[in-house]
Amino acid sequence: MKAVYLDSVQTLSQRELDTPVAGKNQVLVKMEAVGVCGSDVHYWHKGRIGQFIVREPMILGHECAGSVVAVGADVTHLAVGDRVVLEPGVPCWTCDHCKTGMYNLCPDIRFFATPPVDGSLVEYVAYDANLTFKIPEEIQDYGLATMVEPLAVGVFATRKVQPKLGDAAVVFGAGVIGIACMLAAKAAGCMSVTVADIREDRLKTIQALGADHIVDLKTQSLPDACFNIGYEATGADACYAHAAKCMKPGGRVSLVGMGADTSNAPIVDFVCREIALIPSFRYANSYGQALQLLCLHRDALAKVITHRFPFLLEGVEQAMRTAHADPAAGKVIIDF
Repeated sequence: MKAVYLDSVQTLSQRELDTPVAGKNQVLVKMEAVGVCGSDVHYWHKGRIGQFIVREPMILGHECAGSVVAVGADVTHLAVGDRVVLEPGVPCWTCDHCKTGMYNLCPDIRFFATPPVDGSLVEYVAYDANLTFKIPEEIQDYGLATMVEPLAVGVFATRKVQPKLGDAAVVFGAGVIGIACMLAAKAAGCMSVTVADIREDRLKTIQALGADHIVDLKTQSLPDACFNIGYEATGADACYAHAAKCMKPGGRVSLVGMGADTSNAPIVDFVCREIALIPSFRYANSYGQALQLLCLHRDALAKVITHRFPFLLEGVEQAMRTAHADPAAGKVIIDF
């Protein structure tokens, strides 16, 4: 089978690998589509994201959908021919974090395309059947199905900050993760969701998807002490400063974005107003709800996909360059 590797910064290669065999609790999945995530672009462009550094050749890709071509002996809920998405992190299932439902924090988790673990830009993957989910019939496009992964980020972040019916929320960042947070916040009961960014095009897109208000931070300001719930989906220090002013005392902010290793966040302001900063790392037990969100907003989310490229070397290279440098790029998909 064919795979595309990131050999070094901005250098990809195509390789031939042996096709894996499904273990007794696994399914063998033929990849049909992989979405390009911001982390893939960071690894391709800079060789790292936050504390995760690419030190040896690695296969990118973790937003993935495909079809089952073989099932292990102990798998009963999936069959050959099923259309599926893969939750891209396999934990140990035995540590305290796994046993208490926080398997996203498992120290031994093997998460697609997180150094040194290979990802899903490969023709076949043998995968844990417990983390393999059927694609609902309403979703016929494998590329659209890959968007369940970023939606799971928004679902999990929302669960962490626990909005109540009637809360007002603000989302910093109007990219795909910002869209996921906005949709999850509204589904959880927030009556008003404001999205702030410096990209006018992205703000218009997220407004069309259901944001109640948009704020262009290049020219506009957010109102002081106005929001109960916040989502920081950029990793930018400037957004921490904005959040310190616009959140109500006692508000809760989900920290989703990863920025620089160091930060100048105004911690004293958060402490004095008891604004809780709640880290949200990936997700756990969120794919079911994310699939429901995907079905509910499938037509609108399909419009977020702006570019599609074929699998194999040239297509993957074009996908990475486009996602990195094209200002018109929304969600970029690699089709197999």
